[in-house]
Amino acid sequence: MKIRIRQEIEKEYLPAIATLPFEDNLSEWHQREVQTLIMRRGDSRHPVIFVRSSSGNYRFAIKETTPALAYREVKNYERLLELGIDTLHPAGVVVREEEDVPVETAAGVMYEKNEVAFLITLLEDAVLPQSTLFSLGLQQQAKYEIFDAIAELFAKCHSKNIYWGDASLQNVLIKFKKEEFSLAKRRKLVAMLADAETLEIRSSLSPQHKQADLDFFFESMMWLDEEFRHRGIARDRTITEEDFKYLRDRYDATTKIYDAQKQFDLAANFNSERHFGRFAKASYAKVLLRQLEEHKWYLSEQKHREVPIREATLDWYVHIFQPIRDELKHSRYAEHFGTKKEIDVYLELMEHKYFLSQNKGKDVGLRVAMNDYCKRFGVEKEYVPVLMKMFQGLIGLTKEYAHLASPE
Repeated sequence: MKIRIRQEIEKEYLPAIATLPFEDNLSEWHQREVQTLIMRRGDSRHPVIFVRSSSGNYRFAIKETTPALAYREVKNYERLLELGIDTLHPAGVVVREEEDVPVETAAGVMYEKNEVAFLITLLEDAVLPQSTLFSLGLQQQAKYEIFDAIAELFAKCHSKNIYWGDASLQNVLIKFKKEEFSLAKRRKLVAMLADAETLEIRSSLSPQHKQADLDFFFESMMWLDEEFRHRGIARDRTITEEDFKYLRDRYDATTKIYDAQKQFDLAANFNSERHFGRFAKASYAKVLLRQLEEHKWYLSEQKHREVPIREATLDWYVHIFQPIRDELKHSRYAEHFGTKKEIDVYLELMEHKYFLSQNKGKDVGLRVAMNDYCKRFGVEKEYVPVLMKMFQGLIGLTKEYAHLASPE
């Protein structure tokens, strides 16, 4: 029997993958000299195996499927990564072609292709399927932290018009990831989309499709208790009605933030998530847009022409935000605001200034706003002059950051 192996692998991983026995099905690999790994994982409709390369440099998850599904899933993973979704990194596809299979039909014997595909993804470090985590008997706070990560994943996907289609607990991985924009660079739990076979990226996503994703996921959570009972694991319900409500409330709140941020991006012609991450509050979108409109007016007066909002936004980012961000990073502020992102500290202060000014019926100024802010939120008084210096000393810092005014 003739067998032909066709490989479409990223160049970096080709030497590590080329030696694997793709002439056999995954169920037979344990009989070959392959370094298989025992990993906790959720259930899968396809055979899956985890291996380490002979050099030890790479670990892969390999799924046996059809060529059409394998190529579709690779394309989906690549698109998800472009959109900033936490998901698996594809290494490529290997297709095994065997002799065509004869099939009896009314018109006579026809021949069908006999192909098996192997979808290869990089094996993530320190991840667990969420179904496995719940089987460990989590404390309520730990459970809510996982729900926060799930809500973030769904809200972000839906904000980018991604319809999952198979949004089950089995298809989500959980891991710790360093926050890119937080002052303390802390690590937090993130949920990863771990199966993109049924996923669709659309031009728009209806409320019905969003609800279908959530309903399917909630149903998969209920299956978990049934699975534990089937295994003979005696315990109280793993997922409760309160859990469903908490997850739904977190999804709704996070969705509002992403919707507000999307409207901000359209108004400012700026990719805010790429530069700041997600806003902490939906109201911050209006606060920042108000700042940019004021900065646009200031630049227009200075340049004696109408400055477009895009130009004003880039100028604000380079000459205002970048210096403030670096000052926050290198001062003792990280000790107090470590769980917050730089943009959130800035917008929190600005929002407080607007709040005070609105109540007083006049602009109260930065010093009054910052003193009141520090008093209300328990920030040491010694930070006030540092804050004032930071906001007032921006002009002298502009040249250092001018090269960062990119069109992105």
